[in-house]
Amino acid sequence: MNDPLAQDKDAIAASVVLDYLQDHPEFFQHYPQLLQQMRLPHQQRGSVSLVERQLEMQRTKIAALEDDITRLMSVARQNEHIFHALNTLHLALLQNPTLQDAEQALQQFAKSMPQVHACRLVCLQPDSSAISQYQLLLSRRLSSDNVYLGRLNKEEQQPLFGESIHSVALLQIGSGPGLALLAFGSEQDDHFQPAMDRLFIRHLAKLLLLVLPGHDDS
Repeated sequence: MNDPLAQDKDAIAASVVLDYLQDHPEFFQHYPQLLQQMRLPHQQRGSVSLVERQLEMQRTKIAALEDDITRLMSVARQNEHIFHALNTLHLALLQNPTLQDAEQALQQFAKSMPQVHACRLVCLQPDSSAISQYQLLLSRRLSSDNVYLGRLNKEEQQPLFGESIHSVALLQIGSGPGLALLAFGSEQDDHFQPAMDRLFIRHLAKLLLLVLPGHDDS
């Protein structure tokens, strides 16, 4: 059985050593031989020198930084691609399009987006029988926000897409007589996720509110 008193003494001694080394960073400059003599436990290699352990930690840190840079560059390329695709969509929509023209422009935009496999634009008039098909979707997913990113259950998805679509981006445009629903679908389970940034899709909502026939910004 371990002696609690001995454990306390060891903890105090370790604390004293830690404080001393933090206050005297030049210690190993005065005693460089200790760097090679000290051995540290290592899971794969049994034990390694302090210098080897420091080098290993630095390599791990550099690898993590390289991964972060790669990820940020990938996000930047994706955002640049979306930006150029949105510019093309702007030009198509700002030419006073009909509803059919707007649908075609949105289909082209969807095709240019990686991992986006479907697009639907649905105009829902209050007196239309079609709105009843989407009432469950509107009340469950878009009642508190005009954007939803993620997955739908089978009942919610049925009016929009087939079973091959596994994640969606939903966008409610306007309200009342001008209500419309834009949906993008992906066959990837996690392509659209709730935590994703919504800057571009909210911008698209404002644009469509301005240009879709029967809509305005009032």
